[in-house]
Amino acid sequence: MMNNNTPGKWIFGAVIASSTGMAGLAAAEAPAGIVGKSDWLFYRHEISDTTDMAATGTSIDLIQRVNKVLSANGISMAVAMVPLKMRIYSEFLPDDVRVNDYMKGNYERMSKVLQAAHVNIIDLNTAFMTSPQRASATPLYYRLDTHWTPVGAMVAAQAVKAALDAHSALKKVLDALPEEKFEMTNLRRQTSRRRDLTDQLPPDSPIMAFEQVTPIKVSRPQTAKQDLLGNAPALGLTLMGSSYSSAWTGFQDALRFALQREFLSVSVGADQGSWVGLESYLRDDAFQTQPPKLMIWEMPERDMRAPPDYMYREARYASNNTEWLLRVSALVQRSCKASAVGARLAPLGLAANAANLRGSDLAVAATNDSDFVEIGFDKPVEKLDYLSAQATSAGAKTLTLEASGPGVATRRFTLAVPGDDAAHALKTPLFSTGSGFTKVRIYPGKSNGFSLQGLKVCRQPEELLS
Repeated sequence: MMNNNTPGKWIFGAVIASSTGMAGLAAAEAPAGIVGKSDWLFYRHEISDTTDMAATGTSIDLIQRVNKVLSANGISMAVAMVPLKMRIYSEFLPDDVRVNDYMKGNYERMSKVLQAAHVNIIDLNTAFMTSPQRASATPLYYRLDTHWTPVGAMVAAQAVKAALDAHSALKKVLDALPEEKFEMTNLRRQTSRRRDLTDQLPPDSPIMAFEQVTPIKVSRPQTAKQDLLGNAPALGLTLMGSSYSSAWTGFQDALRFALQREFLSVSVGADQGSWVGLESYLRDDAFQTQPPKLMIWEMPERDMRAPPDYMYREARYASNNTEWLLRVSALVQRSCKASAVGARLAPLGLAANAANLRGSDLAVAATNDSDFVEIGFDKPVEKLDYLSAQATSAGAKTLTLEASGPGVATRRFTLAVPGDDAAHALKTPLFSTGSGFTKVRIYPGKSNGFSLQGLKVCRQPEELLS
């Protein structure tokens, strides 16, 4: 589920999505938790080798393509990969587990490839390895958990600030965003034993020693800035992250303190992962109505070997890599570049009743499961084409699109929708492996009102897939 610290309405979220979580690995494998020295626990799925290079290369390619699309639409992005706990605290690994040469150098290798593709990289690995806190009584990662501690979260936040300040273009974007005053307080030290890795150990594992941690609290001593009408200024900054960016880890607050800026925070757990997380955010009103000037994309390093089509993920989150890119790119486009393909409502289904038509738009008071609207294309849609409209579907939580055409296998796309009475952006490619679809039927299901406005076919950048 998307965890959003600013309430916003969901817009069309594809059920055909993706995840970078490792939870889908075969149940027959060894337990994910590894018992190390001095009661340190590690996550088995951090282990990788050269056989993961191809999949990692796919992830790198997708990230650099997304970066180009965002940049072309006025959004700067910086990627912050969370380094492997195994590398940062390799001295606590059991004797039969080693950080191999590939794992030792993979963070730097990936960073260099991304930087060569003009992707802004925030080097958390160096920050963690060189931090004086790494070998202190307040470590950067929990002993019993995969996540960073509040101390690690603050080191990461400070690394983000330093990287943005060192990059003239990113610093300029950050400096232009509204500044807020945040103060930090260390809370009372807490004791904890049961954390995520303790639940993934073999049944006969020893009981782990208690773990202590000092949470931090970041507060705003003054009321957030507002205009004369009581409206807060647009934030302009988004933290798009994994569970490492969840509020409980302290990273959100640490970043607010380090940047002295408020921002939209979106965190998605490993069951969905970084790819579906980004797509879900881009579909949301939070992005569609107020896209940021700067997005920090935090993702675990281990997830880089699991692109959208990762073979072990849950089927409901799996996605063809190219289709994922096409969906994401369509969502980012701020204006419609007209396609050579024309679209019109066919006089069938809901559009057969003239009372439902408002010129080229459609609006009905209620719909049932059998109701549909058909859109015809004057030529087959291509990979770089996408359907664009404003749609309302009150009371319905999904839309079903059934695309077809001569010599092309019919395909269904299921979109999750907010189900309220407001109009939301619908932007979706209609991907086929054949010559392209020539029509699509939209089934709104049972609703208390359905509308489709501003229907058109738009074209993505020609270089997107080149």
